[in-house]
Amino acid sequence: MDRLNILHVIPNLSARYGGPVSALMGLVHAQSTAGNAVTVATTNRDYPRGKLRPPGRTCLQGSEVDVQYFSCEIPSYYFSFGLTFFLKKHIRDFDIVHVWTLYRYPTAIACRMARKYGVPYVVRPCGALEPLLRENSAISLPMKRIYEWLIEWKNIKYASAINAVTITEATNIPLFVPRTKIFALGNGVNLFQDKKLPARGAFRAAYGLGEAPLVLFLGRINFKKGLDLLIPAFDALKQKMPDVQLAIVGPENDGYGQKVRGWVSERGLVDAVCFVGHLDGQAVLQAYVDADVFVLPSYTENFGMTVVEAMACGLPVVISDQVNIHAEVEESGAGLVTRCDAAEVAEALDELLHDAPRRQAMGAAGRAFARQQYNWDRIVVRLTEEYKAAIARGLMKPQGS
Repeated sequence: MDRLNILHVIPNLSARYGGPVSALMGLVHAQSTAGNAVTVATTNRDYPRGKLRPPGRTCLQGSEVDVQYFSCEIPSYYFSFGLTFFLKKHIRDFDIVHVWTLYRYPTAIACRMARKYGVPYVVRPCGALEPLLRENSAISLPMKRIYEWLIEWKNIKYASAINAVTITEATNIPLFVPRTKIFALGNGVNLFQDKKLPARGAFRAAYGLGEAPLVLFLGRINFKKGLDLLIPAFDALKQKMPDVQLAIVGPENDGYGQKVRGWVSERGLVDAVCFVGHLDGQAVLQAYVDADVFVLPSYTENFGMTVVEAMACGLPVVISDQVNIHAEVEESGAGLVTRCDAAEVAEALDELLHDAPRRQAMGAAGRAFARQQYNWDRIVVRLTEEYKAAIARGLMKPQGS
């Protein structure tokens, strides 16, 4: 079984949902390039940037990956009749099903159909079982616990394997759903490993940032990202470096950006903080290249895709110890790790911005580490081995459960 027929199921492919979408895009392209037949089943909700893509079949740009978009009849839960009928009719055509995230209808029905028709499936929780996120919910926590008991624990318990993306996540999962087959395998870098980095300047010029020191935050503007720590940290930093600038790049979730803008205004930082919004492709690459330090003081982060991207672009990073690749960052010498504390974040940024040789050495170390450890070709080989083991193992409960 050298060539696998793989189905990935994910609630949506909207870039504003961050890391999992970016990781999926990179993975399926690499799997297709390696000779596998790859299909993605998803909904058209929020694609792209709040617009609905017409339902139907398309091909992922730059690859032979087949993408099936289905309409949502109940958008808040991503409920889709079309996706349900597709899975019922076609799920047996696949050797393995890879399910991305939890607490959404597309992934729940994919697990259910896989069990019903005896198709092995792998679940990637995408951080949903991290303690902080599990205890936060758009619905009441009692309702979330009932949903877990009725649906989600069965989906996880009977999966052929659970795909954590870090050792820390793999350690946390058995706290909620004990099982034996969990493997840790991270994400690769989508765009940057084999590209020559562009010259500095285009991002700064586009947003009027000049040549002053530039701190970059890139990610979803969401409560978990620690922006309530970053703004006071940047304020303290500016007392020491009056010309320092902060660029906040990324899509907004649930109106949280208004809170962040409020904090910026209250501290008199409007002229020093640039809100850029969502970027992709070459524009993201240019943002990394033009910055002097990348910062991500998250309260929880099961992987940290933007951290790896920054490292791959030779940018030193300052991250919290709640970003689950913080040990790799420290061991590789790619940046500094702090607690979720504004004063520590400010001190780390100040330390690096006043030491250009150290920034250069950290950037070089991070780029080398990212090229070696977060290479999609290497990851696909390892994941294929896990897929084949899952296929040989089969479901963890008799067919039809």
